[in-house]
Amino acid sequence: MIVHYNPIGGNDGIGPSAHYLRIGRHGMLLDAGLDPQKDGEEALPDFSLLEGHPLDAIFITHAHLDHIGGLPMAIRERPHARVFMTPATVELTEQMLRHSLQVQRKRLAKDRRPSYDEDYLEAIRYIYQGFDYGRTFPLHDLDDGGLRFSFWDAGHILGSAGVLIEKDGRRIFYTGNTRKSPQFILQGARYPDPPIDVLITESTYGDNAEAETVTRTAELKRFAEVVSERLRLGGIVLLPVFALGRTQEMMAMIQHLRMRRRIPIAPLYVTGLGLKINRTYDRLLHKVYPDLDRGTLRAMTYDHWYPGRKLKGPALLLATSGMMIPGTASFDTARRLAADPRNAICFVGYADPETPGGRLRDERQAGLRRLFGVEELPCAVEVFQFSAHSNRLELMSMIRRLRPRRLVLVHGEPAAMEWLRDRTRAEFPDVETDIPEGGVWQEWSL
Repeated sequence: MIVHYNPIGGNDGIGPSAHYLRIGRHGMLLDAGLDPQKDGEEALPDFSLLEGHPLDAIFITHAHLDHIGGLPMAIRERPHARVFMTPATVELTEQMLRHSLQVQRKRLAKDRRPSYDEDYLEAIRYIYQGFDYGRTFPLHDLDDGGLRFSFWDAGHILGSAGVLIEKDGRRIFYTGNTRKSPQFILQGARYPDPPIDVLITESTYGDNAEAETVTRTAELKRFAEVVSERLRLGGIVLLPVFALGRTQEMMAMIQHLRMRRRIPIAPLYVTGLGLKINRTYDRLLHKVYPDLDRGTLRAMTYDHWYPGRKLKGPALLLATSGMMIPGTASFDTARRLAADPRNAICFVGYADPETPGGRLRDERQAGLRRLFGVEELPCAVEVFQFSAHSNRLELMSMIRRLRPRRLVLVHGEPAAMEWLRDRTRAEFPDVETDIPEGGVWQEWSL
């Protein structure tokens, strides 16, 4: 079996995820993201690379914008392509794309318009097809080429999935964003049985040596100590978070600590989009994990917070964006909180190294002073390992279990992918391990 592959979203960092595969006469796209830090064509995958190639299906692994933000444009390019995702991702995708449209309108100059509008989003939602984990399905074409697909719980956010592609006894597995260990709401990832012919895996935490040494128990203890100290001083603890995924997990973690009296009871505020996502989680979580009740998150929230509203301590605030992009609630709030030594900014998830959040994670106090252009900021800056991604040892464990013949490393900083490549080559010299170059075609014989 011959497979043609191209990472059309690039592969030199955490950019727009989009991977094209052609198997026989059928072509498929694994994710269709955008780069949230860029605008217009620069933010999108290079769809021109698909000229002359078929596109029958688009598989969406989860609803973060770096995996779905380019979907409306991909559908415009190829309106006959079917779009497959899990039922939860269908609902979350609709919400996130509408929010992205609002953000685009604010960021673009007055003489520029977004690439789509609400009417277009309403029109394309009818082509989304949702399939539960573990259910095998075809392309629904008259000639599907014997291709079969299934989704596997990725453990990253609600509805996140890896994609298994099967044909003539050959198997390709794309992890999307994955986390093997359980979180506070989500169970850990589930993977198909070995062996896998081609494993395409994310590499986000491939160069993070600290993440593999920290236990959740120890990190919870440290988080509880930092938060308790600040709340007892009457301070405000800011958690810059993604509205989808991190917000809900951190709310569950805070409630876990409250119920065990490990942190003081104090108001917990959440910004607007996070509250909307909470409602979707509350409605859908029990369908994925039947042991969870409806309304789990609603009962934890104290009140809605919005930029400009006065906030008094003691309190906890979960505010977007997780990477503290200028102009967002987390960035603007950090600027106000940073001058008070009673307050703390706590990073609890991944942040791109090139964003303000990423620089603060790396540089702590020095980065905060440099960011706001002042000589002294007494606010505490703490970093905690509560990521929704597998650490590099978990990724290596997955590779050992799936026993791929070919390993393709994507969606990571160069150092992260290089660490995984070197470790895999040393441990499994017979595995063809590759860091593909964005936009460059490869041909695999399976």
